[in-house]
This record gives sequence, C-alpha cells and structure tokens, in this order.
Amino acid sequence: MLKTILTLFLFSLLIIPQVYHSHSSLPENDLWTEDYFEKSGAGEEMFNKVIDAAEVVYKPIAEEFGDTSLQINRKWEDSTVNANATRFFGKVTINMFGGLYRRPETTVEGFALVLCHELSHAYGREPYVRKWQKLSAEGQADYAGAKECMHKVMNVLKLEGYEVEPTGFMEDTCASHFKEEKRQELCVKSLVGGQSLGNLLATIKAEALPNFDTPDPTVVDETSLTYPATVQCRLDTYLNGTLQLKRPACWFKE
Repeated sequence: MLKTILTLFLFSLLIIPQVYHSHSSLPENDLWTEDYFEKSGAGEEMFNKVIDAAEVVYKPIAEEFGDTSLQINRKWEDSTVNANATRFFGKVTINMFGGLYRRPETTVEGFALVLCHELSHAYGREPYVRKWQKLSAEGQADYAGAKECMHKVMNVLKLEGYEVEPTGFMEDTCASHFKEEKRQELCVKSLVGGQSLGNLLATIKAEALPNFDTPDPTVVDETSLTYPATVQCRLDTYLNGTLQLKRPACWFKE
C-alpha cells in the first residue's frame, strides 16, 4: 500500500507540471515595471470588449473540440506584459493581462492578436508542442491566430478606425489578396495588429523593428516548436496567416 501511494506521488510530480505548463505569447520580460496606467479609463472597456468578442466566437468552438470549458480571465489590474494559456483535462484557461494592453506598442488589434495566439494554442491544431495535450506550437499559434481567429474576432468586434494608421503596404497587399471590401478591411486590421506585436517584441528582445516587406530569409531544417527565432519571422508568420499563405520557412519545415 505504501509503495502504491509513493508511486502515485512520484507520478504526480512528473505529470502535473506538464499538464499545467502554460504557453505565453511573449518571451519573459520585465516590462511590468513600466506600466502605462495613463492608458486606462476607456482602455478597460475595450479590453473587455475584445475578450467578449473572442468568447462569442470560441465558446462554441471549444464545445465542438470537446473541451469541458473555456475560461478567459480578465486580469486588468495586473501589470504583466504577456498572456498565457493552459489545458487541464479538457478545461482551457487563458489569462489576459492589463499590462499588455496598456503598453504603448499595443493597439487594440495587437491585443486581439495576442488573444488569438492564446486561443490558437488550444484550437490551432498541428504542429503540437505535446500531441497528448493538443496545445499548438508557438509558430502555429501565431499562424492560426492570424489565419483563422483574427478576422472572426474583428468581425464581431466591429472596430471603427485605427489607433495607428495602416501603411500603404498593408492596404495594397490586402486589396490584392481579397476581393471583398469587408475582407480587405479585416485583413488590414490583422496586419495592423501584427505590426503592433512586432514592435512590442522588438522592444522586449532589443531588436530592430521588423517590416512586412523585409522577410526573414532563414530556412529551418526542422519545424520549431518554440518561439520563431527572430521578431521578423514572427511578423512574417502574422502576414502569411492573414493572407492565407503557407507557413514561413523561417520556423516551419514542409
């Protein structure tokens, strides 16, 4: 009996940390020390609206996937500049932090894309970090977030205008890839969000700002399950996902 209890205890030490392992959108950082509370006020309202829109879209998807629940925690007062997701025996939990929304680099579209990244850890399919847990790899979460989630969430959210105006590249590229004006608009919003996150990642990693028209030329020998190696590679992934193109070779091996 004692041997059985000891075996179960040791097993729990091995398996529970794996089950509870969370997947974050951004690398670990100390930007929480620079919380921009002047971006509060109406910011909290929009913070909640983005999450409301995502729940409208993904609650039914969670049920279809077989999860028992999808919970998005709204940690507005928390200064953490990140977000994370876990799946524990069919319960998906996502934490969204006010510190992320309040960053000067983060637009509403960028915040929505982070949430889409976390949702796509749960529902973005292969490649998985762990197949038994069905949590998508980092690059796949970026890709599926931009390809599948963003236009759905933006369509429900119905944002008017932009905090940061889109570039000519964004507008021209979306116009050349999509015929319908509404789809072009959703495409531009996704690219605005992608650039927002690219700028934030550049701040975190102390790299130069990435640009949509200067793709990462790297070709990997095997698919990376962790963060793509460069900020530019992640921006390329947002672009390819938004435009419904192949996953970029800077992290994905065909």
